[in-house]
Amino acid sequence: MGVVGRDRELDMIGTWIGDRAPGPSMAVLSGEAGIGKSAIWSGALKTAGPGRVLSCRFDESEATLAYAGLGDLIGAVEGSTAVRGLREPLRRALAAALWWEHPRQTPPDRRAVALAVLDLVRRLSAEGALLIALDGIQWMDPETEVVLAFVFRRLSTEPVKLLATLRTGADNGAWPPLARVLPAERVVCWEVGPLCPDALAAVLENRHGIALTRHVLRRLHEACGGNPLFGLELARDRAWRPNLADDVSLPGSLRHLLREHVSNLSPAAVEAALVVACAARSTVGLVERVTGGLKGLVEATTGRLVVVEGESPRFRNSLLRSTVLEVAGPLRRHQMHVRLARAVRDPEERARHLALTAGEPNAALAETLDTAAGLAAARAAPLSAADLAVHAVRLTPADQAEVALRRRLAAAGHLISGGDGARARAILEEALPHCSSGPDRANVFFLLGHAVFASGDVAGSLIPLQWGRAEIADQPELLIPIMASLTYFCMHGGDLTAALGHARELLGLAERAGDRAMCDEAAVVLCTLELMCGAPAPAVVPVPHGEAALGRPPLVALHMYGYLCRCMGDLPAAQAAFGTLDTAAETGTAADWGMVWATEVECLAGDLQAAARYADLVARTAQETGAPPTAALLAEGLVLGVRGELERARQLAEEALAAADASGHRMAVLMIRALLGFVELSGDDPMAAVLHLDAADRICGELGAIPEVLCPTAGADHVEALVQVGRYEQAAERAGRIRWAGRLIDRPLVRGLAARAGGVLLTATGSPKRGAGELEAAVEEFSVAGVPFELGRTLLALSRVQSRLRRREEARRTAERAGRIFSELGAERWAARTVLRSRLSAPNRLTISEARVVALAAEGRTNQEIAAELAIEVKTVESHLSSAYRKLGVRSRTELAVRMSAGRRDSGTPGI
Repeated sequence: MGVVGRDRELDMIGTWIGDRAPGPSMAVLSGEAGIGKSAIWSGALKTAGPGRVLSCRFDESEATLAYAGLGDLIGAVEGSTAVRGLREPLRRALAAALWWEHPRQTPPDRRAVALAVLDLVRRLSAEGALLIALDGIQWMDPETEVVLAFVFRRLSTEPVKLLATLRTGADNGAWPPLARVLPAERVVCWEVGPLCPDALAAVLENRHGIALTRHVLRRLHEACGGNPLFGLELARDRAWRPNLADDVSLPGSLRHLLREHVSNLSPAAVEAALVVACAARSTVGLVERVTGGLKGLVEATTGRLVVVEGESPRFRNSLLRSTVLEVAGPLRRHQMHVRLARAVRDPEERARHLALTAGEPNAALAETLDTAAGLAAARAAPLSAADLAVHAVRLTPADQAEVALRRRLAAAGHLISGGDGARARAILEEALPHCSSGPDRANVFFLLGHAVFASGDVAGSLIPLQWGRAEIADQPELLIPIMASLTYFCMHGGDLTAALGHARELLGLAERAGDRAMCDEAAVVLCTLELMCGAPAPAVVPVPHGEAALGRPPLVALHMYGYLCRCMGDLPAAQAAFGTLDTAAETGTAADWGMVWATEVECLAGDLQAAARYADLVARTAQETGAPPTAALLAEGLVLGVRGELERARQLAEEALAAADASGHRMAVLMIRALLGFVELSGDDPMAAVLHLDAADRICGELGAIPEVLCPTAGADHVEALVQVGRYEQAAERAGRIRWAGRLIDRPLVRGLAARAGGVLLTATGSPKRGAGELEAAVEEFSVAGVPFELGRTLLALSRVQSRLRRREEARRTAERAGRIFSELGAERWAARTVLRSRLSAPNRLTISEARVVALAAEGRTNQEIAAELAIEVKTVESHLSSAYRKLGVRSRTELAVRMSAGRRDSGTPGI
């Protein structure tokens, strides 16, 4: 099994080993414990190439054994000609030092041992390049180090290289003398950094057979800092949970290692590290104010415990933070929070430190924390606000039950806004027994429905909302937010009939209450649901007011308005709606799905950078809160699918599908099936695409929804996949439904999709001229709609039809236009397809038959051999070669071979 995720390091070492410059040289791989230095070192030795290798691994337990390392290093050549050729006094000294022979009464002279090794190294390097590989030189025994330093000081032109690994950290900050023997220009140092999340996932799967979801992998990577040893131990340890908010419990396998790392620091460094561990937002200035200087922070940094980015120190990984807190103990942590409460200037952070120093209820302190929670919420930090509100609840005296309930509801609301439904659900379920019937219980049930939805149970979210509705059946103004939530959650759950009923009831309630903003929101949702179910697109849609909408979770009217515009194919209006949202403030599960829709819109509109930004916003929420990863996985998969990173897009989509199925989120299942169909079609597996797109079509039928509204491009993909597998009758039926949807919505996007589907079908069923006409009409529609990716796909299909109609030059220009579009978008896989298509369409390029003959001729085959292999006449071979020579501008097989080789290097294709 190879070394995972370290190709760059292995390439650098391979280049260094392959450098044949005369004289000795040294390379040192440095890094923290467990980062993977030894794995890279071992992998490099396996691919070291020709030449002799002497290797040795050092161990801490053997650091006091004289010549232990030297014996391992040259033990493999004990009986070699090089050893036997040593001058006898030197051979005897070496044999005695390494116990190859029983030593005499007088111990061997250390200089004689060093001279023997020097002579041996020169003899071995005279036979060819010599690589000395040392793993863990921080634990090298002193005698071995003295000998090797003696040897390398005296080498001059001998081709000897030394590859070493060095563990860096608090306990061994200084480099051993051996690493400083050669001049600086002959020494190269590489610091081994952390693994990326995908490489860490591969290590886990190879070592333990553990396959993690994207969300869990991100949390694990954040906890271990990309250190493979830490990641392996965390993933294997049963105590680790991916939803921990801050502190990560230390597995026993790592506790000793990490505590030793921290304990080797000075008290000043540990104190500075404790400031960073306890402070919510640590700065260099804060550390200096609390500790009285920066000496401790400097030591903690050089000891590789923390890193300083700008003015903000942070731990290299959260395991080190947990270790510092554990080593400090509860009393020192309490004292540090007292000191920080005096030192920090931010009122929120001061309140937080005060809360962590208080053990008994305190009304004044609880009020301070409640105020700080409001400040945090106002600056769009819902999770910080929730933490402060939870502390306020804890410190509220028992005789203030109503105040405590209000603060519990506020804490739950902040958690829901931050996407942490699980914690919100626990707080609300604890509050239910303490509240009376009526509005109080209705509010708890309302928030509980949101918390259940945010925790990933779409179907389960409806039950608390129904209970809340029953508590206030005769109070219309209180029913409005509950009915809005029921509408939204039923839509996501796929019960469009119930969602329509709730939307109509919501509109009536808003009109009776005179709530103009909610009337607009309800109208938007009602129009969207009716369009989904087959009603014509509305002529006029009220644009909701952003300020009113942002205060009404979870409907988030601007998101819903953007979604309605996307359903109607009005991408500029959809982009404007999503772009006006304050994405820094709009968090939570409801807003996450708005970001998914925004990602889809930007992919359609061809702005993959904007799409990636939206996808990152969703991913950040999932990573920070432990929210269900469905939305994040789907958003990232959409972007990767368009870019052409199909394997990764498929993996993310399959993870998202499993999560959506488990949660009962049928609208998500539908979108993911459509994405998987597109990915498989892009990857030239039309049968797999048909299976996914059949499933998406079936779900739409069960929902009573129009597929072209819910997944605009899935229908055209479906037709193309069906055509490729020869299911023409089903393709014709599906194309007919797209045409009907085009008349229903009557927008350029849907009309273009209908035309492309018809063009692909007509071409496949024997009417390429009519098919070309339909595709040309689709090109015009997509140009108006502003959907460059779909335009590029259509141009590529049109190029194929034009080539079939022998309009070669026209086909080439069409393919080149498609290529320019894909290149500008960053859709490299599709751009590569257009390069091949334009070459096949060019009139001066080879035909397929000519290309086959030319490829064999370039390999040195005779005309007779080519004819036999291709089952054609020799005269046909001669004719094809003559035509190919003329087209390629060559005059001989030698020139042909050179031309073919250049073609392969330039394009990956055999010169066609």
